Amino acid sequence: MRAWTAQWLLGQLGAELGGRDGVDLEFSLRLTQGRVDAEGRFCCWLAGGAPLAFAPMARVLERLEAPEPVRAAQSEAVLPVRQGLAVAFTDGVPELRLYLHGRDPATLADNYGAWRWRPGGEARRSRYFFHYLPETPSGLHPSALVHDALRPAFERLLQDERLQQGSGFWLREGSDGAVEQVDLAFPWCPNAGTLEGLLELASVLGVPAREDSRWHELPIRHVAVRVGEGPPQVTLYASASLEGEWPGSEAELQSRVRQGALVFHRDVEESVFQRLPPVSRASPEPIDLDAFYGGDVKTWRAVLGPEMHYHAGLFDMPGLEASDAAMDEALRRAVVELYPFIPAGGRVYDVGCGWGGPLAMWIRGLGCRSLGLTISRTQFRYVAGLGLPVRWGDAEQTLPPGHFDCAILLESLSHIRDKDRLLRVLRVFADRLVMRVNCQDGSPPGSAFGGTMHMVSSGRLRELLEGAGWRIRHWRDRRREALPSVAVWHRRLRSVPVGEDSHLETLRAWCERVMTAPEAWAEHNPLIEVVAD
Repeated sequence: MRAWTAQWLLGQLGAELGGRDGVDLEFSLRLTQGRVDAEGRFCCWLAGGAPLAFAPMARVLERLEAPEPVRAAQSEAVLPVRQGLAVAFTDGVPELRLYLHGRDPATLADNYGAWRWRPGGEARRSRYFFHYLPETPSGLHPSALVHDALRPAFERLLQDERLQQGSGFWLREGSDGAVEQVDLAFPWCPNAGTLEGLLELASVLGVPAREDSRWHELPIRHVAVRVGEGPPQVTLYASASLEGEWPGSEAELQSRVRQGALVFHRDVEESVFQRLPPVSRASPEPIDLDAFYGGDVKTWRAVLGPEMHYHAGLFDMPGLEASDAAMDEALRRAVVELYPFIPAGGRVYDVGCGWGGPLAMWIRGLGCRSLGLTISRTQFRYVAGLGLPVRWGDAEQTLPPGHFDCAILLESLSHIRDKDRLLRVLRVFADRLVMRVNCQDGSPPGSAFGGTMHMVSSGRLRELLEGAGWRIRHWRDRRREALPSVAVWHRRLRSVPVGEDSHLETLRAWCERVMTAPEAWAEHNPLIEVVAD
């Protein structure tokens, strides 16, 4: 009879994954009532760009005689990205886990699933759903799910500034759809002991001080909290890339993960956080942009068109008279003409994504793994309802969640108060910047559009870009081609009754003002298309 030990399992994993590229090692410590469980919990991850790259994981499952549904799920994974095989011992009995990270073929959104089983037993399926803070599209806050005794300390942990700015949480759902676990992500791998909320959680659990050395210095990537029945518990995860030979023991695996995660943390501090300008402490917006950019979806569809593009289209015919069909085509052209500047298949951050029209095109037209950011909860919920990757937040108070090949601001920079800081932040996180910017050359800098836009001249825009370290590769005024868009919005708004939607009424007043002298307005208000590296 096989002896299921941590040493034996580590050897089985090493036989197939050792010496390969794209392997990460992970282990976890569990804080529970009065103690720290520090052994018998580890995972090995394999990354790849095609199904064939995960053949070693299939062989691991064969070695471990995994249940047939588990093997089938692994072999049939759609657009696989990473796969992990983990073990967690309880009273000497192992529970094996297969983690599957793939992408949705239609939206390229990340999908996370898992299977759990004990040797010789049936497998249970679960799914993971990631959400950026502060909440899910349905309005669920993670703290609402945790045990009452842990909630105050958990909420303290949630207040970590970096966590709020650029990360989020997973919800693990069982096969019945019930949430089983909340998992906070700390991608910069801070030492556990530096997180005050985590120290408070340990105190609530009664973890004795003599155990501090086992977890205080651990560079953690995730903090998971049990939800539902059972005693409260908190699990700390650490991970690092495999460097060199396969570890010969669980103790060696833990030691090397600790070392690798610490090196990673120091690298992120130096290459990212030390380069960031201070957080903007500008006075609050006089307008509630969340509410301003909400509104009734049906009404806005009547104004913007069926694909909900809230930006100017580009027309190839002179004159201001344009049909709805011509407007739809001009809106698509305005996006397509940016395609040559955006790396196909790359990672895109759409800052100010609005109702998601262009976001859908980056994904479907270029195969870009894209993430939209909007300050409007209404837009956030609408875009998420389309299945598109999106987060709700203020571009001036959040950080891009990771590295992007390209950041896109399609007529959204004018809504940023501290443009210099945002451009410097994007310089840290993005290789390329693609923008169309509404500029104001005929009047001094100032606010516009009901106080929601903070206008600068095209000359000042150039100064800001170069001052933030961007090298301008392309510069073009597209206002003449875009001007018929105002006429179409103006015409459509005539069929919309005057109401209490301040945004809609601001747009109505703006269109009426522009249409009194459109050519003169266009002359002094360029729409600058700029690409910078």
